[in-house]
Amino acid sequence: MVSEAVFVDFKAGYSKAFRIIFDLYHRIILQHAYGFCHNREEAEEIAQDTFTQLFIYKDRIPYEESILPFLYAVSKRIAISHFRKKIVREEALEQIRSRSDRNSFDTQATVLANELRTSLDNILDELPQQQKKVFVLSKLDDLSYQEIAEQLAVSKHTVKNHLAVATKTVRIKLQRLMIILF
Repeated sequence: MVSEAVFVDFKAGYSKAFRIIFDLYHRIILQHAYGFCHNREEAEEIAQDTFTQLFIYKDRIPYEESILPFLYAVSKRIAISHFRKKIVREEALEQIRSRSDRNSFDTQATVLANELRTSLDNILDELPQQQKKVFVLSKLDDLSYQEIAEQLAVSKHTVKNHLAVATKTVRIKLQRLMIILF
């Protein structure tokens, strides 16, 4: 416990009196702070901040018996504040990591989709002209057999045959490509 003479000197701003109070209560406040954060460095920082607050608000402490309760209350408030900041920092870092992972995945998916589209275009270019037209009108433009037959002036049966052959060719070549890629 702080003597009345030390308390008066402390209130007057004497550094010797502050040092006596610091030496008397530092270990207690350090242990109190450690109970909140379970980290020696964070507890030390909380204790330092607590004693800084004690010095700043020394005029608000009415009696020498009020010092320890003040230190307990302030250290608890600072520990909670540190804990909140730590949580916010960790959440922000997690969001940054998540966005980075997502952007990386989006970029990879875009590159893969572009490669597949280019490969499909190359495969379609290798098809006979009529099969290519039928495949594009059916699979990419989503037209029915009847609509394709009317547009190309051929029978529905011819459209069906061209589409079957073209689809089989495209499927085989894409499967080979997928095996190579993956």
